[in-house]
Amino acid sequence: MSGKIYSKPVTFAVMATVAVLVGTAVTMAYPLVRPEMHVKVEGLKPLPALELAGRDVYQREGCVSCHTQTVRPLKSEVVRYLGSRAQEPTARYSLAGEFAYDHPFLWGSKRTGPDLAFEGWIKPSADWQRAHLENPQKLVAKSNMPAYAFLSGEKVDAPAVAASMRALRRVGVPYTDADVTAAGADVAGKTNMDALVAYVLSLGKAVNRGAPGGVDVDLAAANPLGAAVAAVARGKQLWDANGCAACHGDEAHGQDGVAPNLVDEEFLGQKGDLPDAAYFAMIKGGSEVKPALGRPGVADGGMQAFGSDLKDEDIWAIVSFLRNQKGHEATESKAEEAKEHHEAAERRAKDRK
Repeated sequence: MSGKIYSKPVTFAVMATVAVLVGTAVTMAYPLVRPEMHVKVEGLKPLPALELAGRDVYQREGCVSCHTQTVRPLKSEVVRYLGSRAQEPTARYSLAGEFAYDHPFLWGSKRTGPDLAFEGWIKPSADWQRAHLENPQKLVAKSNMPAYAFLSGEKVDAPAVAASMRALRRVGVPYTDADVTAAGADVAGKTNMDALVAYVLSLGKAVNRGAPGGVDVDLAAANPLGAAVAAVARGKQLWDANGCAACHGDEAHGQDGVAPNLVDEEFLGQKGDLPDAAYFAMIKGGSEVKPALGRPGVADGGMQAFGSDLKDEDIWAIVSFLRNQKGHEATESKAEEAKEHHEAAERRAKDRK
């Protein structure tokens, strides 16, 4: 029955046109009349010189072809970016006001790679971002992203940055004469890798998307799950599902220049371990908890907060997994440990093929 429509080309063309117009109105026109889409971002400032240079590199290398920079006001995306990635209801997706100074917009449409809309909050470590750009497969074994290590050998073109500022000023971006004059000094000695990292870390930062509230640190709190086998197994599942291995490794051994070892005798950059509750607090509250623990950790370390994404019981399960892993490390010989590391490296190499 439905196939008969194809024998009536005029009717089919009219119906197809109506369907396209209705879809356009629902997906494009309707969101624009919703008041929350027009929330103004107070204190919005144009990108500093180094970040602007990074944006130019981002465009030059075609990053927008694989990555989007917007979280749309759809239930599935609001849920995906809920929690530590958003504080207020209207900030749980990208706001039009965040992009007021973007020319051109880099929203993208194809999600071959992950959405980078809130990247500055989700992975705020410059070391991680640099290591990922230099060798994506080192951190995400199955990634099909190309390596951009060559950017470290390219100096930022200072005159081009100043020219970009002048051009953007003509379309309403409020760069001052002082900004243009200082651009050369601001990018002096910097590489395109420095610039791209700075730009990526700026994404989503126009709106405060930090974790809501603080985390009470009680180092005397005991892990209610202890070393139960089910808790350890659940913790391992959560470790993998939440991408913890991307920074800390499959077995929590850490990666040099990216993230620390979580099963050795150091914690937050100092000798001597801390109790389970410290691990719980770091997972729940992220790097903001470090002062409460009295240890500095890595200077620009950017552990994200998972407190609004994971239940307390799930966080304790991850701690159970880490403690079990630490106990395992303590009992195995150096030869066994080296063998495990070798097998893990082989698995990662196999995954990259």
